[in-house]
Amino acid sequence: MSLSNRDIADVFQAIADSMEILGEDRFRILAYRRASEAIADLPMPLADYRARNALEEIPGIGKTIADKIGVLLDSGSLPLYERLNAQAPPGVRDMLQAPNLGPRNVKRLYTELGIASLDDLRAAIAEGKLRGLKGFGAKSEERIRQGLDLLAQREKRIVMPHALSIVETLMEGLRAAAPGLEQLSYTGSLRRARPTVGDLDLLAAATDTGAVIRAFTGLPQVARIVSAGEAKATVILHSGMQADLMVLPPARWGSALQHFTGSKEHNIRFRELALARGLSFSEQGFKRQDGTLIECAAEAEVYATLDLPWIPPELREDKSEFDAARSKSLPRLVTLADLQADLHMHSTWSDGRASIAEMAAAAQANGLCYIAITDHSAYLGVTGGVTPERLERQAAEVAQVNADFAARGFDFRVLHGVEVDITPDGDLALPDEALAKLDLVIASLHVSLRQPREQVTARLLRAIANPHVDIIAHPTGRILGRRDGADLDMEAVIQAAIAHGVLLEINSGPDRLDLDAMHVRRALELGATIVINSDAHHPDNLTWLRYGVLTARRGWASADQIANSWPAEDLLTKVRQKSQ
Repeated sequence: MSLSNRDIADVFQAIADSMEILGEDRFRILAYRRASEAIADLPMPLADYRARNALEEIPGIGKTIADKIGVLLDSGSLPLYERLNAQAPPGVRDMLQAPNLGPRNVKRLYTELGIASLDDLRAAIAEGKLRGLKGFGAKSEERIRQGLDLLAQREKRIVMPHALSIVETLMEGLRAAAPGLEQLSYTGSLRRARPTVGDLDLLAAATDTGAVIRAFTGLPQVARIVSAGEAKATVILHSGMQADLMVLPPARWGSALQHFTGSKEHNIRFRELALARGLSFSEQGFKRQDGTLIECAAEAEVYATLDLPWIPPELREDKSEFDAARSKSLPRLVTLADLQADLHMHSTWSDGRASIAEMAAAAQANGLCYIAITDHSAYLGVTGGVTPERLERQAAEVAQVNADFAARGFDFRVLHGVEVDITPDGDLALPDEALAKLDLVIASLHVSLRQPREQVTARLLRAIANPHVDIIAHPTGRILGRRDGADLDMEAVIQAAIAHGVLLEINSGPDRLDLDAMHVRRALELGATIVINSDAHHPDNLTWLRYGVLTARRGWASADQIANSWPAEDLLTKVRQKSQ
């Protein structure tokens, strides 16, 4: 059997993991990771790309990796993978999933203690074996145990942005293949924009339901059909994800869309409200006591039947949205079109992949009015970040880019900023004199995230109190599915940000989405101001802003509460007031 896209993506992911454990060149590791991610997102089989000599047209795939794809397609194996697999077997690679355990320690546990799987690791912790290894004590052993407990509880889920990419490509193909399709949407936790999702659930409306099912199961994205009837189908995609489609008559579209969007808690409360009016509700519609049915072709009709306004999907978690709907106080949620700026991005001055001019041009093409270039401080050696001297030279380049825009008659502006590290003892990695010269200063936690709650919170509070700090980026430092955030006292952080006029960021990176929606809502309730940034390292990453907007909407944010929805002068006025 030929390898699927998912199989080949997994091979490249395994190569990257093995290389990381073995301490090989980080650029090669990144190349294989990017290739794995690119392949996993492809809508068509890799064999089709090769037949068209188009493998190297896939972003992240160069000649070397394209040749390896060819070997895998032809033989089903790869010598490089086999060699690395012998040095870092699958069970050892699995240990990289464990929170609080990095690749160097994985290698040490394997080579020095013979721990070759997650089960081995759990057993070794239970027997206290880790404490005999230099650098491991009771506290580190306990942190690893807690991480394993979290890993065991974690469902097999993927981040929301990845799921959106897959499902929207699938929907585009289905619309083209099924001309009789009248309505189509994804549902469930993805429609509610939860940060991670399980399987993909699609809902369609059409008169000929069977024709839509046949078109769906025949899509090139489908690797295997699990089941297919006249109104339902389940398939496995080349990405490895399961996708389920239900097709129903157009007259019942609204009822089914509301029902399958959820959440369970929202729907329970909704059905209780219906029962109080003598109605029972299901995906079919409202059933009266005499057995007759009220069908709803539009979702707004579902809510209107109970004299409620339409409630946005992102709010449907039974977290007071019904009270707000009854009192006509639902917020006008922020949209992507509301954003005028992106205030956190990187260029080739640190670890970005494009020049300042290229990042600015891409932002302008995406409809933004201004940006801030915020390259990393030099504290993190791997980023080749900026020093005070390099910031001086970078300022000249920013000024030149702004002059070029002005000369061409464009009303677009680049602000000069920095992303400065908060060191383990709470200092900033750049002196105040350098920060004072910048338009915007972002402070971030990147290291020592596992410090005790009081210590890591104190570090962040000290940064917030610095008169030059304007934004706290990705406050908890979490990486979805791989690393829990710092154990912060978020109430204290939010209160300090309000007191010092500091903006709290929703980082739109697909694996961050930090702040999360719960903390966004609490921050807004207390009076904080939020900023939504991409943290882009390449022009293509600017589209990540969409994911931050979805997170903000889950946090009940309106545009006026998002600082980068304001004109540049309004933002700078707030920043200047903070530093006075």
